[in-house]
Amino acid sequence: MCEAEKRWLEVKSKEWKAEGIELGIKQGIEQGIEQGSENNRKEMYRTMVDKGFSISSIASIFSVSEESIERLLMKA
Repeated sequence: MCEAEKRWLEVKSKEWKAEGIELGIKQGIEQGIEQGSENNRKEMYRTMVDKGFSISSIASIFSVSEESIERLLMKA
């Protein structure tokens, strides 16, 4: 491998690494937003259940399945 190829590969390796880091950060942010949203839904459903709403009523209000609410409430 000639010197020019080595330098090109070094530059490209740094670019690829930076792109990988950027992608990882973006995915981490998206995952954090989704987890926060899920936690908010769980808290809201839990509060409603505690206030006497039935799972079927909550499902009807938010247009989601009863199973999805139960599954979310069962998560630790």
